[in-house]
Amino acid sequence: SSSSTVLFAIEGMRCGGCSAAVRNALDARDDVEAAAVNLVTETAAVRFKTTSMIVGSLDASIESAVAEIGKKGFKMTRRELGRAAEAAAREASARREEEMERTKWDLYKAWGLTAACLGTHLTHHLHALGLHEYAHTEVLNALAQPWIGATLAMGALLGPGRKILVEGAQAFANGAPNMNSLVGVGSLAAFGLSTAGALNPQLNEYGQWTNDFFEEPVLLMAFILLGRALEGRARARASADLRSLSSLLPLDARLVVPDRASEEGEDPADHSVMLDVDRAAVKPGDLVRVVPGEIIPVDGVVVAGNAGVDEATLTGEPVLVYKTRGSDVNAGTGVFEGPLTIQATSSGDSSIVAGITRTIEEAQGRAAPVQRLADAIAGPFVFGVMGISAATFGFWTLAGDAMFPGALMEAGSFGAAPWMGPIKLATDVLVVACPCALGLATPTAVLVATSLGARNGVLLRGGDVLETIAGVDAVVLDKTGTITRGKPKLKSVYATSGDDDWNILSVAAAVEATTTHPLAKAVARAADLRFETTDNLTPVPRASASETEPGRGVSATVNGERVFVGAPSWVDEKVRGVGPSSDSFEEAWAESETCSLVAVGVEGRGVMGMLTVTDEIREDAAATVQRLKESGITVHILSGDRQAVVTAVAGELGLGADSVALGGMLPGDKANEIEKLRAKGLKVAMVGDGINDAPALVTADVGIAMSRGMEATGNAAGVILLNDAISQVADSVQLGKNALGKIRQNLGWALAYNAVGIPLAAGVLLPEYGFTLNPS
Repeated sequence: SSSSTVLFAIEGMRCGGCSAAVRNALDARDDVEAAAVNLVTETAAVRFKTTSMIVGSLDASIESAVAEIGKKGFKMTRRELGRAAEAAAREASARREEEMERTKWDLYKAWGLTAACLGTHLTHHLHALGLHEYAHTEVLNALAQPWIGATLAMGALLGPGRKILVEGAQAFANGAPNMNSLVGVGSLAAFGLSTAGALNPQLNEYGQWTNDFFEEPVLLMAFILLGRALEGRARARASADLRSLSSLLPLDARLVVPDRASEEGEDPADHSVMLDVDRAAVKPGDLVRVVPGEIIPVDGVVVAGNAGVDEATLTGEPVLVYKTRGSDVNAGTGVFEGPLTIQATSSGDSSIVAGITRTIEEAQGRAAPVQRLADAIAGPFVFGVMGISAATFGFWTLAGDAMFPGALMEAGSFGAAPWMGPIKLATDVLVVACPCALGLATPTAVLVATSLGARNGVLLRGGDVLETIAGVDAVVLDKTGTITRGKPKLKSVYATSGDDDWNILSVAAAVEATTTHPLAKAVARAADLRFETTDNLTPVPRASASETEPGRGVSATVNGERVFVGAPSWVDEKVRGVGPSSDSFEEAWAESETCSLVAVGVEGRGVMGMLTVTDEIREDAAATVQRLKESGITVHILSGDRQAVVTAVAGELGLGADSVALGGMLPGDKANEIEKLRAKGLKVAMVGDGINDAPALVTADVGIAMSRGMEATGNAAGVILLNDAISQVADSVQLGKNALGKIRQNLGWALAYNAVGIPLAAGVLLPEYGFTLNPS
């Protein structure tokens, strides 16, 4: 279950080997169902098995997992909520900035030492330029002394490179060597080899001590730190959207505590004590006061006040929406032109915006399936490189010189001692290898894509969703609320002879008030409007004992009678054999090609009335279908509405001959049709907006939920369209394709770099061309 997923912050990960070590340690635990680790955001999303959800057991599992990861050399802490989360985020941000600042100064030192180190080789450079007469001045000869190079190299290792060496050694000690380990071993090997040559000139070419390579540790540290600085900047830019989204919610809320019960129309804030509390402390049912210029801290309903609310953060529309008593409001939206007293409908950390933020964070911890290749390589990568390094030394020591006589000498920089050349090549292999590129390839692209999607109203639940939606072959659309606006209007009311149409409408409204289906809301709105604008009408009665059959209708007890409101065939079935049936309402059926029909039946009396409801097709629906078709995707419609209506809509949207457009579908029927499409080898996306779409959303390869149905379908959907626009379906597919293309490109470059660099460093071109790669 989703409630067993816990998000952790992890400190100390430096490369793909680190993230692989953390993930492998978590996956190996018996109480962990799945774990995903994100190197870029330094987070881990861990789904504990349901057995761990027993009271106290989950906490014990978390504590044990934290301790186990600590033994690997990484600090893992559970992500906090509310003010604690804000404090933790600020602390983490300050820590990243401090590290970036330290890296910057280390970088300056390393490149300063590099410049000085190049000065020790001016003699070689002047000879290469043909300026032989200037190559051996007293100053240049003094600079070429090996002890100067040794001092500079030691300064680089103990100064800017100290942290890299220490972390590499710790990783070795914890049994999970990483990029720092390779760099540390390589740089120390280069320093040790140069020191041995300086102390014993007979090991060098022609017995000269001038043939050292103390510059290699210096240059290596300089380039590694440059890469770290660029990587840090890229991570900061990629994380900016998520930090911006998190900052939408205020830390505090102004809690209203009334000293007595409020009278009708009275503002509770007028007779209350007000307290500033942590947003996380607000519970459903609490009253909160928000004044102009402030941000609403929780989702809720206005109980007093009138104001304009800026909902651009959620809808993207830069216009004020007028809110008054009974209006719904969302956390993260701004109040203007008047104060509001709001009754919270969610806790401080369960608002839509807070949920979006958590979803994005969890999404960035969910790896794309294509990442499995990188993960499979990054885990054993460091050990593999060390093995290749050892094999390189062994080959050139035992067989290389015999197979390719003089190859080592042709490189021109290797000593006379038989083991000096092989050690140099083995060292080069260690320092040229780069697991970081593999570790960052996918999470960087997922981070950017999910953040970019959220900024544009497309909420993606993870890298796996990105990859799936990129390969979609078929898109299945629900009709009501997806293709249509989801704001249907009552058109006509038909009653049996001798019955009053207000009686039919008010009874239907009483039953429909117990459900959230768009057609139900249309009936309830129409009844409220008629009651407010017409004199001498009896109030809408209250309904009780409500029962819903998804995709069919709803029943409830009204004025002592059992009333059924829903699809004509379903209502006929419920009241069969007594009184009139839905077929007797010929005028209603005459409107059936353009309207949805809602029957109203009473147990023991038959079908007493029919309602016709119309819903406009969204302006962008036809264009969206065309965009999907141009992308090679077939579009289908599965709806609970009648076949005649669905066929008419399909014709208006321009669905192709290979498309399916079926009406009268129950939730299970939609799921079955999707299974049929998948059985043909198609990858299917389902788009819906109601609880009746949940089975189909789960059955599809990827579920896409419109924002109006997020509460009902969000857990079943991999993508949520926050702007409630059907055009975002095509946007989601394109975003997935772009992200997957970037992931493959990143992985391609990462694999190519290592596949080319490591053999070159090992001397693969040495026999033929006398060329080897100098990592520095």
